[in-house]
Amino acid sequence: MKRFALILLLALFSVFGAQAQFTYKWTPVPMDSTWDDIKDMKATRIISKYSELVESLNEILCYSSDEFTSRRPESGLSSFAADAVVAIAEKATGGKIDLGMINFGGIRTSIPKGDIRIYDIYSVFPFNNTIVVAEIKGSNLKKFLNGISTKGVVALSNVEYLVDGTEVRKMDVGGAPIDDEKIYKFATVNFLLTGGDGISIGKIAESVVDTGIWVRDGIVALLREKGERGEILNLQPDGRVRLVNQPERRKR
Repeated sequence: MKRFALILLLALFSVFGAQAQFTYKWTPVPMDSTWDDIKDMKATRIISKYSELVESLNEILCYSSDEFTSRRPESGLSSFAADAVVAIAEKATGGKIDLGMINFGGIRTSIPKGDIRIYDIYSVFPFNNTIVVAEIKGSNLKKFLNGISTKGVVALSNVEYLVDGTEVRKMDVGGAPIDDEKIYKFATVNFLLTGGDGISIGKIAESVVDTGIWVRDGIVALLREKGERGEILNLQPDGRVRLVNQPERRKR
């Protein structure tokens, strides 16, 4: 019952979330076994009404070798998410993407071990963020990556990035130093175009194309294809982002 209610909530959000406005208040409620036997006819009728919609979210996309959690400055899950943004953008635009980025705040929970269902991906990527492709001059890209060097708010794709203390020691894109004059195709999410997490990619972009594809829908499609090929999801960090000799942050 509890699991079904969660799936129902995710399904309704996916359908109505972009249009609806909600006013709510909340208090913590322990979800233990005492809730399993509650007979609530009103809830039963609601679940029955939307059961067909909810059932589609139970589809198994593929299988995961372990539970994977997002961690700064890099983890298997965060790197997978950034790489997925690039792969989805390349498929949508039909062109090569030089690098990609997604904010850690857009990755809300872990991917479970075993069956990965659509509702799992909706839980991990719950926001209605679309994937965009910005064209950015190399000199501006270099300044941007220098500016986020110690913030730890984003996950990167096709970037090798080493920060020693507060100094960036390495910042390669596609295995090479950034060319100041080159125009780079940069895939990210629309949330980061205009100030989300303090990032405004739109301000330094020569142009921006919005694919209109929500992150979660694109990742669902990628994982479905992976499952059809019989591949197991095994997400491991690869050292693309390294922060060394970092000052200790005060605990609040």
